[in-house]
Amino acid sequence: MTSRQRLLTTLAHQEPDRVPLDLGGHVTTIQRLAYEGLKDYLGINKATKTFVREHADLDNEVLEEFAIDTRYVRLKPPKSWKLKLEPDNSYLDEWGVRWKKMGLYHEPVAYPLAHAKTKDLERYNWPDPSDEGRVEGLREQAKQLCEETDYAVIAQFPMAGGFELAWTCLRGPQFLEDLILNRKFAETLLSKICDLEIEILDRFLNAVGPYVQVVAVGDDVGQQRGPLISPNLYRDVVKPFQKRLWGFIKQKSKAHLFVHSDGSVYQFIPDFIELGVSILNPVQVRAKDMDTRRLKEEFGHRISFWGGIDTQEVLPFGTPEEVEKEVRKRIKDLAPGGGYVLSPVHNIQAGVSAENIVRMYEEARKYGVYPIRDW
Repeated sequence: MTSRQRLLTTLAHQEPDRVPLDLGGHVTTIQRLAYEGLKDYLGINKATKTFVREHADLDNEVLEEFAIDTRYVRLKPPKSWKLKLEPDNSYLDEWGVRWKKMGLYHEPVAYPLAHAKTKDLERYNWPDPSDEGRVEGLREQAKQLCEETDYAVIAQFPMAGGFELAWTCLRGPQFLEDLILNRKFAETLLSKICDLEIEILDRFLNAVGPYVQVVAVGDDVGQQRGPLISPNLYRDVVKPFQKRLWGFIKQKSKAHLFVHSDGSVYQFIPDFIELGVSILNPVQVRAKDMDTRRLKEEFGHRISFWGGIDTQEVLPFGTPEEVEKEVRKRIKDLAPGGGYVLSPVHNIQAGVSAENIVRMYEEARKYGVYPIRDW
């Protein structure tokens, strides 16, 4: 099978020749320092390119070494915005959010709408959704990957849903209180984000839509110990905007809809399925209620799982033998009948050994061959 056939077969809940493998997405890739260590281990001497927040833009030699089945096209920054690092190593993004480097990563440190009132949202300096710099060259890139390679092509949109952007960046944690105490503000903000993202998505999908097999978006609604908000509050306030935004993607493209939502999202999976989500990522296996066998038994016939290899304990701190055990468990739990793409739960962090990364993909190719054996 080709990589594209392999992915489409598993997403149709059928068994391909082996479990498809991914590395290189917005949230399933590798931090720059870990990547440079991996390249040294593999004997690849090339300068490292990065995209958002120190994520490595992987070289084709590495992807081929691990038999990775996916390739990505990503939305670009607008031409109207230029990265300008301040002396304190901070910068303003196009939404007006200030990010500052804290250790290895830039994190939001100032929320531009923290003290805003509902009336302020109309006069806020929002990003220009019509800026053509976001999609410059993407049609040609996606077309080349689709027509001249056999890889599965993934269109990566950084966020889409509104909730995560509202509370982690624009409004800050205050937004979680707004959902209960200031519902009008919360809904107005979510509506404005949704309007802008639909306009940007329209241009993005016009450019790449005919050539991609998956459209990947993210909107975190979970944390380690449970949902970030109650399921009822999610369904009352957040879900309607996800329905509008994700519904637009489903109408605009025939591609599978991939949603990244960290943490414990067990209680939201039926909602995601109802909204047309084909793929759940990252399957954060150490979060509450995210037992992979249970997830497969309850939802595996209706949604595919993408991720699953623990990045909190096993990859950074485990032995190569423990990495092998982890890979075997996730394949055994999630792969039978198709519907599983193997990748790290989240970005591989600095300090993860090259040996563990290599072992993960070696064992995935070894144990992921169909029919899946009961070891």
